[in-house]
Amino acid sequence: MRLFIAEKPDLAKAIVSALNGKFESHSNKGIGYYTKGDDYITWSFGHLLELCEPHDYNKEWQKWQIEHLPFKIDTYKHKPKEQTKEQLKEIIKLINKKEITQIMHCGDADDEGQILVDEILDYAKNTKPIKRVLINDITPEAVREEIQKARPNAEFKTMSDRGFARSIADWIVGINLTRAYTCAYRAKGGNTTLRVGRVMTPILSLIVERDLQNENFKSIDYYSLSGEFVVDSLKIKANLKTEQKILVKAEIENIKAATESKQFNIKINKTPKKENPPLPYNLLILQTEAAKLYGYSPKDTLTYTQTLREKYKAISYNRSDCQYLPEKIYEQSKGILEALKANIGEQDFLSKANLSIKSKAFNDKNLSAHYGIIPLNSKFDFSGLSEAEKNIYMLIAKRFAMQFYEAREYIAYSVELEYSGIKFNTSASKTTKSGFKAIFTESSEEESEIELDLENITSNTATLQSSEIKTLQTKPLPQYTMTTLLKDLNQVAKYVKNEKIKKLLVEKDKDKKGESGGIGTPATRSEMIDKLITQGFITCSSDKKQSIKSTQLGRDLIKCVSPMLSNPDMTALWFEYQKSIEKGEMSKEEFLRDVLDSVRLEIENIKKANLEIKISGAIVCPQCKKGHLRRIKSGKSAFYGCSEFSNGCKFTAVEKNGKPVLNTISK
Repeated sequence: MRLFIAEKPDLAKAIVSALNGKFESHSNKGIGYYTKGDDYITWSFGHLLELCEPHDYNKEWQKWQIEHLPFKIDTYKHKPKEQTKEQLKEIIKLINKKEITQIMHCGDADDEGQILVDEILDYAKNTKPIKRVLINDITPEAVREEIQKARPNAEFKTMSDRGFARSIADWIVGINLTRAYTCAYRAKGGNTTLRVGRVMTPILSLIVERDLQNENFKSIDYYSLSGEFVVDSLKIKANLKTEQKILVKAEIENIKAATESKQFNIKINKTPKKENPPLPYNLLILQTEAAKLYGYSPKDTLTYTQTLREKYKAISYNRSDCQYLPEKIYEQSKGILEALKANIGEQDFLSKANLSIKSKAFNDKNLSAHYGIIPLNSKFDFSGLSEAEKNIYMLIAKRFAMQFYEAREYIAYSVELEYSGIKFNTSASKTTKSGFKAIFTESSEEESEIELDLENITSNTATLQSSEIKTLQTKPLPQYTMTTLLKDLNQVAKYVKNEKIKKLLVEKDKDKKGESGGIGTPATRSEMIDKLITQGFITCSSDKKQSIKSTQLGRDLIKCVSPMLSNPDMTALWFEYQKSIEKGEMSKEEFLRDVLDSVRLEIENIKKANLEIKISGAIVCPQCKKGHLRRIKSGKSAFYGCSEFSNGCKFTAVEKNGKPVLNTISK
């Protein structure tokens, strides 16, 4: 008998639908399992286990004291999560059943999905053979096919080692350095926890850097000259071409005077081009589009897609980092489009889709562990979706339908006008076949060029009919919005100055189409941004634009942390280490020792440095005038003491209504 362990309850139900035999439910309030024929099917709720807390190894470590850091742990252990421990017990009972002869590992097809089930099997001390089932599409036919293709779990050992190593390393960095910075901060009178991490802190650094560049930018005036030319009765607008910005107005005035009403030689280069329909969404691009069109946060978009996948079985794997599709999906496309018609009704973009057209999205060579986010061949009550879920589903549906439309064909014109060494230039285009643009007018991610037909121009000269001097100002890179931040997070390598680190970041993403030296995953990025907001390091405006801005606390933290934390270097170097682990050149334990050594050095620097973080609302000690008052718990009550206590200041004050009473001394 087989035991299927699914990552989530809805995947367990999809597996049940794919198996033959009599169905029985042994579930009470979501805890338990199903049987179908001779098979057992159970489920996780994401991670059922978590890495143990410091105090689980040593009770003394429950106190946040910098002297304890870094924690030296010989063997890192997992413990059951309190809220899901009953389901874990059920799974372990099933694993140990005598009738069960084989485990079917049905975690998601990535590092996280691999370790999620592996850690359960390790915790249960499983010795039974394990097969790995990789499920993207949760329709019964697709699940059956993947079960038949199941492979020995041992083939995924390097993925598992890589995932566990990264998970533990993130714990080492996050737990130790969060405590170190927080202890130093509280010693100065702060009450907030300063959370830091491999992905979260570089994201904050990116935002802080952009804000400071923006605020410190000194704008200067410069001048441009735009002209309207007439050639063969056609008017063309072009701009003066310069090697660098013109800063002296007299210079541009002289050019204007010298070129008025003059005959310019005109050169037109024509290039036939095609604009292919955009590829299906991955999570990052879907989050970016949803933020731009509807003002949805990345976390909200992830939630909406999770509901569409798990509750309605409406879309494929929603956390995908890939935009390409397997060749087999092309064979299923007719059924998917028919299901779309049944769900959302007849739509122009569906009725005009041409299944004889096959976009470049269908390419097995470009797949990662997952494929692009697309609708599934499943029917459901579309009216039951929320407005936001409908919007997301329609975006996904339209992107899929675009794969069955022809490319837009056009002629790209590059125009240069020259008189006595002075040059103006412009560009334009003429659509010769609308293709997918006839239906999907909003789909282009680029700004549309001027539509102009220059085919019938025969003259070699054009007259400058009029020109206008424009006074412009240099501008900094704009403040981040949710849309622009998400786009930058998949290409942070472009901001890295160290060539080795930049190369490693780009190499890390070489097999990920659409990623070029990013940090985090589409799913973890939204989680990290949300944490930065809730912890007071950044703010996000509530309007559709969702402007992102760093707070004083966020800026102060970045000022204090070392480049090891504020730059994406750690992600790049860990990638290099993980390659060595996969090749057998480095053990997981050696990697973790290196990480711990780096953390130890950082903690020594924190101990020596004077943390320069401004304490919001901090109260200067009225006695020594040097320290700040800190809130200190004492049993069920609390009092305030001076942060300079270790240097001899013994001032304390009682608490009343959450504040220190400064005209009294606590006993």
